[in-house]
Amino acid sequence: MSYADVIGQRSMAFDLTRNRAYAAAIERAVTPDSVVLDVGCGLGIHGLVAAKAGARKVYLVDTEAVVHCALEVAQRNGLGDRVQAFQGRIEDIELPEKVDVIISVFTGNLLFSENLLPALYAARDRWLKPGGVLIPDAAQLMLAPVSAPRAHEESIASWAEPHLGIDFSSLRRFAANTMQFRRQSDFHPQFIAAPEAVVDLDLMTTNAADCDVSVQVGAALDADCTGMLAWIRMRLGEQWLGTGPLDRELHWTPGFLPVDPPIPVRRGDALSLSVKFPAHGEYTWQIAAPAGRRRHSTFLGQIRSLADLRKLAETFVPTLNERGAAASDVFAAVAGGRNNGEIADALFQRYPRQFANRQAALEFVRGIVARYAD
Repeated sequence: MSYADVIGQRSMAFDLTRNRAYAAAIERAVTPDSVVLDVGCGLGIHGLVAAKAGARKVYLVDTEAVVHCALEVAQRNGLGDRVQAFQGRIEDIELPEKVDVIISVFTGNLLFSENLLPALYAARDRWLKPGGVLIPDAAQLMLAPVSAPRAHEESIASWAEPHLGIDFSSLRRFAANTMQFRRQSDFHPQFIAAPEAVVDLDLMTTNAADCDVSVQVGAALDADCTGMLAWIRMRLGEQWLGTGPLDRELHWTPGFLPVDPPIPVRRGDALSLSVKFPAHGEYTWQIAAPAGRRRHSTFLGQIRSLADLRKLAETFVPTLNERGAAASDVFAAVAGGRNNGEIADALFQRYPRQFANRQAALEFVRGIVARYAD
C-alpha cells in the first residue's frame, strides 16, 4: 500500500482515536486570526479540522499528489476559500506567509524510524512565527523488555522447523535481525520490567534526528526475554497520545525488537537495554542480562552481496552502469530543453539492451521527470 494512493491514506484519515486527539488540540490552538500549516498532510484531515475551527488560512503540504484530493475535499465542505494546497517537500515549498500553528504527523511509528523529523524541524525553523504552536510539541520513545513467546515462535523459531522435509534454519538469522511492527490487537507481550522513557524530545527546540540510548532496569518476574518493545507517546496540547500495548489502537504501531535465542531472566536481575536509531542508517539493539547478552541489527537482516556492501563504503569510487548512463542522459536532455518523447527516442536508439521498446524508454523518462523536473 502506498501513501501516494487515496486508499493508502485511509487508515490515517479515518483513525478516529488519533484524529479526535489532534482535533481537540487544534480547536484549542486555533483562533479566527490563525494561519495554519499542515505539513505531511496526506488527505488533509487535520488541516481541514483547523479550517473548520475557524482558522483564517490553512496551507496543506505533502510530497504526494493526494494533497490535491485534500483540496477537493476542502472545496466540497465549503472550506476551499481558506485552504491552499502545495505538492512538494516542505524544504522546497514557498508559503505566502509565516504561520501561527504547525500540525504534523512526523513522529511516525518510532520517532526516528522513518527519518521524518528533519522535515518537521525545517518547517518549524522557517515558517513558525515566534510564540507559535506545534501540534504535537513533545514526544517520547518508550522501551521495555518483554516476554512474547508466541510471537517469537511464529516469526523466528518457526524457521528452524523443516517444511515439506526442507531445512530453512540457516535463514533464521534474518528474521532475528528484523524489527517487527505489530498491531496491539495481535500482540500481547508480558512486561519483564516497567517501561522507560528513553528519549524525551521538546519538538519546539530540538534538532535530534537519531538516538543512541541505554537504560538499566530490574526484572520484575521470572521469564524468557524474547526482545524489547518500543513505542511512542506524543503531546497534543493538553493530552498525551500513545501507541503502546496498553493504549487504544492507532494506525501507528509499536515496534518489537526481537532477540534470539531468548534470554532467561530471574526476578531482580539487572538488565541493560540499548537501542541505536541513526538517521538514514540501520537500527541496532542489545539486551544484556546475567544469563547472557544478545545484539541484533537490521543490517544483518538484509540480504546483501559482497559487491553490494563494497558500494556502501565511503572510499568506494562509483562508475555508472548502462542504466545509470541512461539516467544521466535524461538529465542532460532535460537541461537542454528536449521534450519527453524526444528523450525517449534517443534512449531507445542508444540503449537497446535497457529498453525493449520505445514505450519502456518513455516510462523510464517519465519516472525521472516526475521526480526531478519542474
